[in-house]
Amino acid sequence: MNSAVKLALAGALSITSLSGVALAQTADPMVDQTTTTGSTTMATEGVNIVRLDSLNNDQDRQQHTRLEQLANNQSALVEAQAAINADPAVMQALKEQSIEVSNVIEVETAANGGKIVYVK
Repeated sequence: MNSAVKLALAGALSITSLSGVALAQTADPMVDQTTTTGSTTMATEGVNIVRLDSLNNDQDRQQHTRLEQLANNQSALVEAQAAINADPAVMQALKEQSIEVSNVIEVETAANGGKIVYVK
């Protein structure tokens, strides 16, 4: 009787661990929703352009406020625009979107090495 209980318990544990794997395999993949909301524009490979007015909502309020303050900081703008001028890929992305370098607020490097350019 004791071995039957052990066998049933081992079977139950193996089924439990397999169902977790199956659940992980059937879960929906993570999808970047920002490109579908119109807040970002992929102009050139590895360059995302984010318009300040697209962040003017409840979800992105803190980011919008921070960038608005940077837009009023002349030294921050000069630094961001210098970074743009030094990167031909970003310059090309701005040109494709007809965005003047003077409208750049901030440039960030994404985790994948791409650039995120915030513009007015």
